[in-house]
Amino acid sequence: MRDRATYDAPLALAEGIDDVLVAGVPVLAGGELTGATPGRGIRRSRPSPNPEEV
Repeated sequence: MRDRATYDAPLALAEGIDDVLVAGVPVLAGGELTGATPGRGIRRSRPSPNPEEV
């Protein structure tokens, strides 16, 4: 596996992974994006309160 992203091209795809499944749906097949967008983004929740401040 090799990361090809640079500061000038931050969205360049990595090499060495030909197929990727998300929720059982191929999003990368044969090294090409399929256009599928299954699943949903993971959002960071609010930070938990510091126990010393509560």
